[in-house]
Amino acid sequence: MKRMEILLVAAMAIGMVPVALAVPVPAQIWDSARQDPLEDLPGWHELGIGFPADEAIFATDVPDLYIPCPADYEGGQNYRITIQNLSPNHWTDLHYVADPQTTFSNDDGEAQDLTVPGWTLAFRIDSVGLNQPLVFESMTQDNIFEPGEVWEFVVQDYNNTLGLAPSLLDSWDGFGQGRISYASDGGPPSSASIIAIPEPSTLAFMGVAGAIALFIRRLKIC
Repeated sequence: MKRMEILLVAAMAIGMVPVALAVPVPAQIWDSARQDPLEDLPGWHELGIGFPADEAIFATDVPDLYIPCPADYEGGQNYRITIQNLSPNHWTDLHYVADPQTTFSNDDGEAQDLTVPGWTLAFRIDSVGLNQPLVFESMTQDNIFEPGEVWEFVVQDYNNTLGLAPSLLDSWDGFGQGRISYASDGGPPSSASIIAIPEPSTLAFMGVAGAIALFIRRLKIC
């Protein structure tokens, strides 16, 4: 009887933990020293439209006159991209990464998916330094993309040779695995990707969930 009670308590505890994160994408970032520094961190995840619930976002865009990096503005069209965090997780270090057919002038460096090598332009979505694309956070102004939060950022001199909008963030392989810098075969069109790192509190919840799951597996119910 006690074992059943323990299982019930454990199950309730797991129910309080956010949805477990999908497998991280094998992303790599290169700092070109062109604008602001980029750091290649471990544990990148891709967020996108139509993704599993733990990495889902909404995205849309409109033309905009704001210039996030005046030193490199080329007189082209800028777009304000609005994203909303539809997942239960907190994210940090958000980056906007171009697909191969996409270019922009406020890049901080480049990124690639190690399973499909090929460097494309990237910038960190923040409001510090020479390149300041982040213009709005709907919740705490802390560069943490909270559940339900809306961010707005600007991509400068945006161009896509296929005529795709900058908010088509659909690079997912359909099997629960993000793939930056390209759209999946037979999937929706993609112009770019959002990659991010789980915020430490999210990782802590993941650790609790894993420990509880391990404990349950070790119990033997008569």
